[in-house]
Amino acid sequence: MAVNLKKLDLNLLVIFEAVYSTQNISQAATRLAMSQPAVSNSLARLREMLEDPLFVRAPGGVEPTVRARELIVPIREALGLIDRQIAPAGDIDLATYKRNFRIIISDNLEVLMMPAIARTLAADAPGISIECVQGDRNFAEEVRSGKIDLACFPFPIDTTDIVTKAICPLDVVVVSRRNHPGINGVLDLETFCRMPQIALGRELRGLTNIDKALVAKGMERRIAYMAAKLWSIPPLVERTDLIGMLPRRFVEAIADNYRLDIHEVPTGLEEQHAYMMWHTNSEHDAGHRWLRESMLRATLLN
Repeated sequence: MAVNLKKLDLNLLVIFEAVYSTQNISQAATRLAMSQPAVSNSLARLREMLEDPLFVRAPGGVEPTVRARELIVPIREALGLIDRQIAPAGDIDLATYKRNFRIIISDNLEVLMMPAIARTLAADAPGISIECVQGDRNFAEEVRSGKIDLACFPFPIDTTDIVTKAICPLDVVVVSRRNHPGINGVLDLETFCRMPQIALGRELRGLTNIDKALVAKGMERRIAYMAAKLWSIPPLVERTDLIGMLPRRFVEAIADNYRLDIHEVPTGLEEQHAYMMWHTNSEHDAGHRWLRESMLRATLLN
């Protein structure tokens, strides 16, 4: 059945997009600064108009129907076009702006970027919240679907619908416990290859080029323990004879919290970068622009 556009309320599409992105009625209501019943009532109107349930109950919220999946891309394109054409230039008013951002950010970048952002939220932006979620190799699809507003990762996306910006180098150093008995002064290549190491699990480690670069030079680390999180490496290194490799700026940020010695990698590695990525539909969104510019500014100051 054809939809009478004269009777279509644009707000219904905004609400549809929010529910699709969050896949949760309550979270969509929070994001839109609406009550949950108001969101549910609006969805009911759109369901009646389109003659489709659009969303069905699922663990933790709702999931879109086939019809909703068909509609989301053109609706986002339409909303993005409208926003770019009529949204006023300038900054958002932090005191009154209401929004929940969902982002993916690797541990080493979170400790650099987010303290300054968290202080701003607590002091000046009572209506803004940020939810950090765990990322994996499929994070591009979450950015594309709108479930994730922004991702910061050492793994760039090369597609035309996602903006990718290099934000800082990610050179690595070797860390050991203070006064490690197996390291005499400067860490040499033979000692580095011989000593047991702690590293991230294979899947997370595969998102970096460290091991690939070492293998290309005819070397291979002796990995004795694989950790699930980057934050597990410093305390385990501090309390064992294992050594590890971590991003330099991450180590510098946490240096006062652990008794560690820092060593240069005894062989040159190709420089890596961290990347910030977001969907092109968010390029001119004033709130989104505030978030990414604030995070970039925090990175430069650390």
